[in-house]
Amino acid sequence: MGYSFTRQQLYELVWTGPISTLAKSLEVSDVGLAKACRRRDIPLPPRGYWAKLHAGRRVTRPPLPPRGPGASDRVTVGSGRPQAYRRDGDDDSAKLEDTLPEPPVYDETLDAVEVRIRQALPSKFRYVRALDNPHPLIARLLREDDERRNAMAKSGYSWDKPRFESRFEQRRLTFLSNLVKLLATVDVYATVRGREARELILQVGCQHVELKVEALQTLRPRKGRVTGRSGEPMAAEVRVARWKHDEAEERLFWSDGDTGRLENQLRDIAVALVLTGERQYRKALQFAFEWDRHDFEERLENARQAREAAEAREREEYVQAERDRVGRLLAQVNAYQQAQQIREYVGKVTALQLDTLGRAFDGDREAWACWALAVADQLDPLPPSANSRQT
Repeated sequence: MGYSFTRQQLYELVWTGPISTLAKSLEVSDVGLAKACRRRDIPLPPRGYWAKLHAGRRVTRPPLPPRGPGASDRVTVGSGRPQAYRRDGDDDSAKLEDTLPEPPVYDETLDAVEVRIRQALPSKFRYVRALDNPHPLIARLLREDDERRNAMAKSGYSWDKPRFESRFEQRRLTFLSNLVKLLATVDVYATVRGREARELILQVGCQHVELKVEALQTLRPRKGRVTGRSGEPMAAEVRVARWKHDEAEERLFWSDGDTGRLENQLRDIAVALVLTGERQYRKALQFAFEWDRHDFEERLENARQAREAAEAREREEYVQAERDRVGRLLAQVNAYQQAQQIREYVGKVTALQLDTLGRAFDGDREAWACWALAVADQLDPLPPSANSRQT
């Protein structure tokens, strides 16, 4: 069984005792627990910390650093479906699904996160304008191009020609190499997608940010070919992830222009990319909150409708029960009256002379009278004793 913590919860736990003891209580390995902490930038007690503490020596506890841009505030430990961690004695009487979801709260504004990103990036980053020592990601693309070039030299023809020989492609790869190196300094890593490496996928915390670096004419088509003194203008574009169907599409865009070449905007682009990861993370949390709130309100509405339907059924059952009760009463009164009328009739028949009865009964009068009185007793809802008392 896995456990889900907030960073603050796990931080407090790992500083309450040796990590091996905590790992045993969570039924995980201490190595796995330490890795989970490092992935979420949670500081761990250094080697010898607990021995120094028990010996009365002075020890320090570093504060929990801010959550990395785009990184999740949740930490999952162990295998299996995770459940929220609760310590012994925690009040768990209220079920989470029965409480109104709380909106996400953040320790920093997006402006503060942007400032932190700028401060984390190296203040002096030297832009390398050649591909002599590119980033490994770009170096792999260049090696693949060399293989295509060698294949063409051997055969004289190849359907798979080199893709990055042009001046524009060399500039594009140089820009990407510098951008990826700069982003790696803040633990943002990239992969390339597509045969011609037209898209870059950046891992910002737990978010994927898609970047395109292309010719300006490709990203923003215009009539005629736009060129400058240094060749074809280049542009970069980021599509910010959407979580709602009705949400307006948002794209961040930079290009060669009045503000200078794209290379001069490298730092601003890097900041915007990392900040986009944080924005996407917050949008995802907001979407999840609104979904949970909608689900909660829907369950409340369903419960209200079910309760009202049950109350309506109860009222209808009560009304029907009263109708049935009145019906039974009327039937009992009718049966009582019929029984009384039969007894009165039998009394009159037995009191008359035989020669004046006519068609009053069939057969022997005494036998008929016994039978008729028995019928009256069967119809009468009151016991014979009650009738005798009334008489």
